[in-house]
Amino acid sequence: MAAHGIRPRWGQPLTGIIASAVFTLIALVLWWIFADPRGPFAKYEQPFLAFLAWMILVGVWQHILFGDWPFQKLPPLQRLIVETAVNVFMTWFIIYVILDKFLGKIMMPIWSITQMEHITHKHAHILWESPVGAAITLIVLIGFFTFPFWTILFKKWPWGGQLSQPALGMAEWGWTAIITALAYGLLIFPFFALALKQTMLTGSIWWEGIAGTKSVNFIIGVYEWMIVYLFMTANVWAGKPWDLVKKQPWSGFFGLISIIILSFITVKVLMAAMAAIYGPADPTLKDGIMSLDYRYYHCATIAGFTLFPFLAWNHYFDNWPQHMGVATGWIIRTIGVFVCAAIVGKIYYLVCEPVLGLPSQFVNNPVEFNGHHLNNKPLVWLFWWIIPMLFFDWFAHKWPFYVEEKADHSAGHGTGVKA
Repeated sequence: MAAHGIRPRWGQPLTGIIASAVFTLIALVLWWIFADPRGPFAKYEQPFLAFLAWMILVGVWQHILFGDWPFQKLPPLQRLIVETAVNVFMTWFIIYVILDKFLGKIMMPIWSITQMEHITHKHAHILWESPVGAAITLIVLIGFFTFPFWTILFKKWPWGGQLSQPALGMAEWGWTAIITALAYGLLIFPFFALALKQTMLTGSIWWEGIAGTKSVNFIIGVYEWMIVYLFMTANVWAGKPWDLVKKQPWSGFFGLISIIILSFITVKVLMAAMAAIYGPADPTLKDGIMSLDYRYYHCATIAGFTLFPFLAWNHYFDNWPQHMGVATGWIIRTIGVFVCAAIVGKIYYLVCEPVLGLPSQFVNNPVEFNGHHLNNKPLVWLFWWIIPMLFFDWFAHKWPFYVEEKADHSAGHGTGVKA
């Protein structure tokens, strides 16, 4: 039987340009409805941020871990509608039932939106953002890496090729859920435990000697780059250079350790660049571009500016160029992603006030803006921007921007799922 493939409906680069424009328009319309402070619901930033973050993580479970089971055989449009509906319901159920009504009450109040609404807002300047939704959003930050990394770096070892869905997804989900809990306990929980016990962070925390601050923004900055490099591996890097080590699990460990080191170096370079541009950070400040806390968060923001470029480049521009050789294509795509990220960042700060309704100041904590108490966290928009693109790729097989074609020869299928 002939194998089925897809091709860009209008060729390249026109298909990629049209798809990117459509996804941007979808994201903007939904932003104006649900998030924009001037819109009908005005849910920026919480619980909007927590909800959209969990939507992406649930999408990772649906597509990368479970391979779209049990909906993988539905036609593209039907699968998009059904899986999106399942995604929204699961997101609501996790946030408002599992975390808010159950785990948040018996284990950790910081996971309960209802519980956190009763905690005084004097802690808001300590908790990196409004305390409502902060901790559950950071569960997702950890999960963005810890849930898909086993598929991307370890190729679902040792279950790939041995188990079918849903057993394969359950095995991988169970294993990565344990890793997620351990990583959250190491990287996130110490900060909240310290912050909620004291009005000021006067105690010690393990990363202070490394970062020069007790702020969780240090973790966020490094970890966001880990997420970016992980998904660049799955997308524009096509698994390279970590596939130099062929045998699992050593190839996975090589990629994992390398990504951690590369992310830490990237943050160090960005912090040095900000010091060169703006001057040394003032250790007495907790906000603004002169503070360490903000600069670490800004490292995460810079990482976020790469998200749409490298995802679109892979999913809707077909990882051009493919004809110049593996190394040349890898270099062009890598440099191109960072150039595009710089352009995206520049445009964002030029248009965020009139288009998104957000202040353009370099601030972490809320300020008075257009009659609202707001801050500007570009990652909120940057995460939202990629959801339509990912869902159309994951759930709809790129329909309607790509059309199905039949090949004249049989093709094998690997165990991994494209991220």
